[in-house]
Amino acid sequence: MRLPCATHLVIACRAGRGDEVRQRTKRWLEAKGLKLNETKTRLVDIRQAGINFLGFNLTWRQSLKGRRYLHVEPSQGSRAALRTHLRGILNHWTLWQPIAEVVKEANAVLRGWSGYFHFRNSTSVMGNLKRYSRDRLRRWLWRKHACKGGLWSRYPDQRMHDHYGLYVLPTTAAWKVYR
Repeated sequence: MRLPCATHLVIACRAGRGDEVRQRTKRWLEAKGLKLNETKTRLVDIRQAGINFLGFNLTWRQSLKGRRYLHVEPSQGSRAALRTHLRGILNHWTLWQPIAEVVKEANAVLRGWSGYFHFRNSTSVMGNLKRYSRDRLRRWLWRKHACKGGLWSRYPDQRMHDHYGLYVLPTTAAWKVYR
């Protein structure tokens, strides 16, 4: 007995070839004993409208050099979910916990999120979320230590990472293209 298996695909192809590629994919899946879910299958001209897929937003953009490319970055919903999760970890209800434990929990979330979402074009998104996580920890520490002033001078960016050990979200791609 075979268990049902759901596989999600996005297939990018040249304009006007979508229906042909869908038919080929359907035949290939049927040869493997699988079938295409026609109710969930759709053709989208990504040049006109982007799509959200498994937490990513895919859009067609133009580079500074004038080349067109498929831009892939975490969706707005995925970013909001990370910020909500960090707010749950770094809030006034956790001020009694030791700093190391709270930072360790935040790091686990940040490391897992970046492991899934850090992909090619996500540099600016990662940079924004790196700033958000630093600011969230900075304000949490400021409240924990009941500081009256000097939020930025007492807790500079480098101290968030070096002294407290906050995970640094990667802001550059881990791969290089050699031409």
